[in-house]
Amino acid sequence: MKRYLFDNFSLFTFFLIIILYFSLLIGFYYNENSTGGAFTDYFGHKQISISFANDFLNTFLNFDKTQTRHSPVLIILLSFLEKFQINDFLIRLINLHICLVLPIIFYRCLEIKFYNIDKKYLILLSGLIFLSPTFRSLSIWPDSRVWGLLFFCFSIYYFLLYKKNKNFSNCIYVVLFYSISSYFSPNFSVFSIYFMFNFFKDLNIKEIIKLLILNLFLSFPALYYVFILDINFMFSATGVPGGADDAVNNIFNKILIISSIIIFYMIPFLISKSINIKFKDINILNLIILLILFLISLYFFNYEFEYTGGGIFFKISNFVFGNNLFFFIVVLFSIVLNYLIFSSSINNLLIIFLLILSNPQLTIYHKYYDPFLLILFLTLFDLDLMKKRLFSKKSINIFYSFSLFFLILSMSKS
Repeated sequence: MKRYLFDNFSLFTFFLIIILYFSLLIGFYYNENSTGGAFTDYFGHKQISISFANDFLNTFLNFDKTQTRHSPVLIILLSFLEKFQINDFLIRLINLHICLVLPIIFYRCLEIKFYNIDKKYLILLSGLIFLSPTFRSLSIWPDSRVWGLLFFCFSIYYFLLYKKNKNFSNCIYVVLFYSISSYFSPNFSVFSIYFMFNFFKDLNIKEIIKLLILNLFLSFPALYYVFILDINFMFSATGVPGGADDAVNNIFNKILIISSIIIFYMIPFLISKSINIKFKDINILNLIILLILFLISLYFFNYEFEYTGGGIFFKISNFVFGNNLFFFIVVLFSIVLNYLIFSSSINNLLIIFLLILSNPQLTIYHKYYDPFLLILFLTLFDLDLMKKRLFSKKSINIFYSFSLFFLILSMSKS
């Protein structure tokens, strides 16, 4: 035990986490805005927060007129701080330290999933959250997305706990926390399908009915607000100048763009060779089906650079080459690799489907999947991980180098 506590790698792990925390404080001091839009979103929402503080009922019943797709829940919470005239610096500092729960609960998830792995590696992997441009920006500039992810991570924690001990009470906590998560960020609501799908396979009819009733009870206020009071804020603002969303094109846009974003976050796994890809499992028929899917998506693809967003490969393709050709080449490889990596499990395919479903609007931002995909890869996805390679100093260096590169790239464009 003493060796474990005081060996060089343990000391390195401890000091690295401290350095990462202080880097977040430095980012706070210098108003870091590595996603580019966090600063603007925060001050836009701050005006709505002040409106809630001054005239709650009128603002609440006309929230769809505020031209924001964000949930009102966090804005309402911040309005209480506005009412007590707590200054902006303190509001943001409180938010930053609440957000620190995310890497902690992610670590707790890894601890359950990889119970036989040296905890130092799990701490270092959870520390990658500190290098996420989205986590850093939305910790520094309060935003509902990171709060939604935080509570969603709690639902993952209790789900993994349930898979371990089969205690029904953990299912209750899963439903409770993904419901809270959905109130902060409605995009997470679709993942209830994943959890309920897995519960249906394990639980008896009486337990299933209890969970369905709980789901209905917890979702009723949101359903009433959106559908009965007709305050559908999620579609009250369009991300496309002068245009309404086209449902068919929107689906195929997502297939291509989200495929490219998924493979982007798989890069450190591929470089470190910590995931087993069985190329021999793909045959000519599979390739033809994937090619047809790619060509159909290509035909309907109409995402424009002016919409903003589109993921890193879409941006590189348009910024460097002035067209989508590089993006389409990346996507073709992405679709094949994603098939090889994820197709072995129905759970994997369901999660990818829900990732597409969770973004109903036309605009697709990279920040929606950062650090969400990393968390999903290491918790809910059924991946054929090569643990000896993943949990090694070499792989940790690769993951940190990749994350640091992406953070610097994000800062340079903000």
